[in-house]
Amino acid sequence: MKLPTNIIPGTLTLPSLVVVMVFGLAAAAWAQPDRVLVPSGSFHSVMPEMKGEAVPVDSFYLDITAVTNEKFAGFADQNINWRPNEVPAVFTNKGYLKHWQEEGHKPDYKHIGRERPVTNVSWFAANAYCQWSGGRLPTLNEWEYSAQLMDFDSSGEVNEFATKLVGWYSSVDTKNLGEVGSTGIETRVGVKDQFGLIMEWVQDFKPPVADDLSLDCGTVGRMQQLGNAYSYAASIRYITRMSYNPKSSIGTMGFRCAYDVDPKLESNEP
Repeated sequence: MKLPTNIIPGTLTLPSLVVVMVFGLAAAAWAQPDRVLVPSGSFHSVMPEMKGEAVPVDSFYLDITAVTNEKFAGFADQNINWRPNEVPAVFTNKGYLKHWQEEGHKPDYKHIGRERPVTNVSWFAANAYCQWSGGRLPTLNEWEYSAQLMDFDSSGEVNEFATKLVGWYSSVDTKNLGEVGSTGIETRVGVKDQFGLIMEWVQDFKPPVADDLSLDCGTVGRMQQLGNAYSYAASIRYITRMSYNPKSSIGTMGFRCAYDVDPKLESNEP
C-alpha cells in the first residue's frame, strides 16, 4: 500500500513538530551509504505525562530503510542461535521467522523476497542484530522525532496523510509487503518507509506510563493532546507498541537500527 505524501523543503511542517536543527556536523567523512544523520532537534510527544513540553532529541544516525530478509539472513548465518528453530524460547515465541520457509539454513527468497523488510522477529532478535551491526535500536523518542521530519503543502495534506495512516495501522497486509523503499514516503533527511510498510521495534517500546494505558478509544483520546489528525495517528502507534512484549514475533513488526554520533565530531560544531 503506497501512501501519498509530498516532501517539499520550506513548506508547511507538521503541526505537532517543533524542530531546532543543528547543522555543521562533519558527517560526510564518516557517514555510511545505508544510513543518514538525523540532526538534533525537538518534537511534541502525545504521551500524557509530557504536559506539552517539546522533547529534545540529540543527533543520531538511522538506517535509511528497515532491515531486509537478506540482511537478517546474513546475521542468522553468522549467529546460529538466532536461526529459526535454534532460538532459545526465552527470546521469542513460536511465530519467529515463520514466513521464511527455509531451505537448509537459508530462507526461501522466492517466497519472502530478498528486499522485503524482515518481520516475525522478536525485540530480542532485533536488538541482537543491531548490536551485531555496530548500532542499537532507536529509542522511542528518536524514532518518533525522525518520523515527524516531513513537510507538506498545507494542513489539509497533513490531515489527509494522517487519515490514511489511521486506516493503514488497522489493516497492514502482511502477506503482500512491498520492498524497502517502495512506499515513496521519505523524511526531509532521507529516512524511508517509517510509515506505510511495517511497524518497527524501538528500544523502549513500553515507557513507564504504559501500565496505565490500554487499547481503547478513551486512552487514544487522552494521549492526543495536540488535537490534530496526525497526533491521533501517533497515539495509535504508541498504544499498539505497548501491546507487545519482547518475545512477540508478528508479521507486522520489523525494525531498523540507530547509531550514536561520535562525540568528537559533535564537539567540532560551530
